[in-house]
Amino acid sequence: MKDSRLVIGNKNYSPWSLCPWLLLKMYDIEFEEIQIALYQDNTAEKLGPYSPSLKVPVLLHKQTTVWDSLAICEYISEILLQNAAWPTDPKRRAAARSISSEIHSEFPALKEEWPFNCRASFSSIPSANLFKEISRIDAIWSSCRYKYGNNGNYLFGRFSIADCLFAPIAIVFNGHNAKLSSEADTYMNFLLDNPFIQKWMTLGRRETQALRIASISDTKKFR
Repeated sequence: MKDSRLVIGNKNYSPWSLCPWLLLKMYDIEFEEIQIALYQDNTAEKLGPYSPSLKVPVLLHKQTTVWDSLAICEYISEILLQNAAWPTDPKRRAAARSISSEIHSEFPALKEEWPFNCRASFSSIPSANLFKEISRIDAIWSSCRYKYGNNGNYLFGRFSIADCLFAPIAIVFNGHNAKLSSEADTYMNFLLDNPFIQKWMTLGRRETQALRIASISDTKKFR
């Protein structure tokens, strides 16, 4: 058995499962992937042996269990990567942590109106509230690239946890043909070209299970 096991949900529907999965892949950390279908009659029963919160994702590393996507990414960086998954500069690291927490906890209109779905491919007209949230994310991406992106093509130059947290957003924006500034659009497309994100999307599109979810707000149970 590998030292690390990552329990995730459906790749086509579970945006927060992507975040730690991507971090482990980018840093070439071996792990066992355990996928559990969400919103089934036996989902809680299957999650029970792994997750005390009955949520995904959850990381089991040796004798330690960590749940919540951002907490898992923090743990991976601290314990497995000697904090390499955050920018080394304190100012950059503070900004990276701030925007990661913001996207993790805010943006209710985005989660409500544009559900995560790797198969989505159409143009959508956002509501006024969603338009404001898209504009805010655009500003985050553009500002980070302008201020901190001088040594690479990710938000803070080299890849970090911040890119993991925004990877699901890039998939959603692309699927709904979000209108972005040139700088933000360039970043989004660079992120989507990541081979691991491409692999996740491909596997998600192959899934056949259709979830009966009232709205994307329900998926906030799984993060």
